[in-house]
Amino acid sequence: MRKFNLDLKISHKGFILVLVPLVFELVFLIVLSVLLQNAETEVQRQVRSKAIISQANALSKLFYDAGVAMGGYSITKSPLFSDRYDKIVRQIPSDLIELKALVGDNEKQQAILVRLQTITSDGLKILGEAKAAIDDNRVDVAQFRARHMYKQIRQLADQLQDELKGLTEDERKLESLSPEEQNRSRTMVKVSLVIGVVLNIAIAFGLLYYFLKSISLRLGTVTDNSFRLARGQRLNAPLKGSDEIAHLDDAFRSMAEALAEASRKERAVIENAADVICSIDMDGKFVAVNPASYDSWGYYPDELMGRRFIEVIVPEDVPDTIRAVRSVRGATSKVSFENRVKKRDGALVNVLWSADWSEKDRALFCVAHDITQRKLVEDAIKANEQRIRNIIEHMLVGLIIITKDGKVEQVNPRTESMFAMRSHELMGRHIMSLFHDSTIFNVEDPNDRNAFMETLFTKAFNRIGEFDCIKNGNEDFPVEISLSELQSPDGQTRYMANILDVSERKEVERMKKEFVSTVSHELRTPLTSIRGSLTLLAVGAMGGLPDAAKKVVSIAERNTIRLIGLINDILDIEKLEAGKLDMQFEDVLLSNIFERSEQAVNTFAANNGVSLEFVPQMNVVHADGDRLVQVLVNLVSNAVKFSPKGAAVTISAQEIPGGMIEIHVTDRGRGIPESFKNRLFQRFQQVEASDAKKKGGTGLGLAICKGIVEQHGGTIGVESEEGKGSTFWFRVPKAQQIIKVA
Repeated sequence: MRKFNLDLKISHKGFILVLVPLVFELVFLIVLSVLLQNAETEVQRQVRSKAIISQANALSKLFYDAGVAMGGYSITKSPLFSDRYDKIVRQIPSDLIELKALVGDNEKQQAILVRLQTITSDGLKILGEAKAAIDDNRVDVAQFRARHMYKQIRQLADQLQDELKGLTEDERKLESLSPEEQNRSRTMVKVSLVIGVVLNIAIAFGLLYYFLKSISLRLGTVTDNSFRLARGQRLNAPLKGSDEIAHLDDAFRSMAEALAEASRKERAVIENAADVICSIDMDGKFVAVNPASYDSWGYYPDELMGRRFIEVIVPEDVPDTIRAVRSVRGATSKVSFENRVKKRDGALVNVLWSADWSEKDRALFCVAHDITQRKLVEDAIKANEQRIRNIIEHMLVGLIIITKDGKVEQVNPRTESMFAMRSHELMGRHIMSLFHDSTIFNVEDPNDRNAFMETLFTKAFNRIGEFDCIKNGNEDFPVEISLSELQSPDGQTRYMANILDVSERKEVERMKKEFVSTVSHELRTPLTSIRGSLTLLAVGAMGGLPDAAKKVVSIAERNTIRLIGLINDILDIEKLEAGKLDMQFEDVLLSNIFERSEQAVNTFAANNGVSLEFVPQMNVVHADGDRLVQVLVNLVSNAVKFSPKGAAVTISAQEIPGGMIEIHVTDRGRGIPESFKNRLFQRFQQVEASDAKKKGGTGLGLAICKGIVEQHGGTIGVESEEGKGSTFWFRVPKAQQIIKVA
């Protein structure tokens, strides 16, 4: 048979502990109240029965007394008998009313009571007639009435007695049975009280047993498990149920399993740790050592057990080690110290000890970490730091470390010589004080350091910026500065400024520009004269020339033109680099630029057997028209030179997002190798070395085009595939206003 098990929580069990006795007490009180009510009802019935019997007897006596009084009055005519008769006659109706009230709802007794009222009424009527005859002194009538009255009264009295006997018969039976009922009721109350007390005690002990079994005994099991866990013994069987104690037992078991797992992992960590983990007693002897001692020191744990730990320490380090160990006993936290351990094979190992004293165990718990490699790394780092320090101190570039707000924290010797100031003079001052004129940074207030730093970062952060600095407070010199961010060991951001004194380079560039300018101007004037002379000779202005001479003159004229073009290109390049190439920006019709460019290269294209296709345009650009024609002529000329005879060069334009106009020059030539595209717009760069001789050109045209386009705020590029031609494109700003074509 399956055992019924009520699985409740402790709160539910507590509710039962309170509810069950309460319900029982309520039921017991209800039963006891019913029994008491029954007893009270029985007592009231008994009292009513006695009252009915007493009232019936009184009524019978009154009726009899009325007859006696009437008889005495008829004989003596005494007022005493008359008054007594009148009093009895008045009393009889009230007694009947009281008797009626006592009878209540009993139908049988009510029927008897009706007959009693009739008999009483008849008797009183007879007595009344007799009294009236006596009062009238009608002796004959009175005597006649008296003779018949007694007979009728006796009959009525007998009837009344019979009716009263019937009325009180049930009450007398009830009265005779009432003591037994009362005894039975009292006995029932006593028995109920005894049963209630016994059941109450039984329920109390039952609930006590239930709670002892379900709570106290189970709590004892949990308590016993805690002692078993502490002693490392096996735990009791799991508690059944789903109440709080069962959950506590589950949680305790989970904790025990976690502790066991943690202990297992701890043992595994200790046994598999790379560091030597050991405990040393007060005498300085090893009492426990993990297996790592063999890999670290060459000793098995059994070989170290019982030995003094200073026996494995290098003798020179023993005094410091003993002092460190003594300090551990007085410390409130772990103490670390370093020494050297001599391995079995005689090799030395640098060891970092982490020691903690346990007053309870009177032992020293230590972890010995091999730091030999760290020491080697530290020595290498120190050597590297010294090497870097030497490099910094001997580098030809000035190095300044500044904070985020611009204060100088560190400089190298080159910086000292560059600014003719000692390091202590530079340290702590703001970097702004090293610059000649802050207005070159477009700073409105020369004393506004924040604005200066913002401008400095804009021009020199992760790029090279050119500035003028002050040497010793009065002499200015040009420098190139590059700022880069670095993270200091304290976690704060610092910035490193690399400063290069470019005074000599600037002087060389100035001399070069002067030389180029001088040479260019000195060469261009005579070359122009030579070209004019050669042109006159070629057209026969000086007389006819032999064919061989004409050929030589033609070659000389062509080379002179090429040399003049080279000089012009060099001058343009220099002007672009110096930012001195004149530009006159205005809104220009792109169709006008196309027309001028076509006129400039049409003859050249025809001589090379190449046709030009200029796509009609209605766009307007904001540009220097002459310089834009120069760019377009250069690109179209290159396209013509590298296009086969019979091919066409297409020039088109389109508007692109961003308010720009993109112009394309497309040829069907040999194309450009992918590896050469990045170098195509640099100076003196051509796809093939033989192009300069075969096709002509200086290798500066595309570099000039790039400079002109960039000064317009645009970009230039190429898309090409070998064997399928190339498309050179450049972008310039679109005009803001629309020009109406006449």
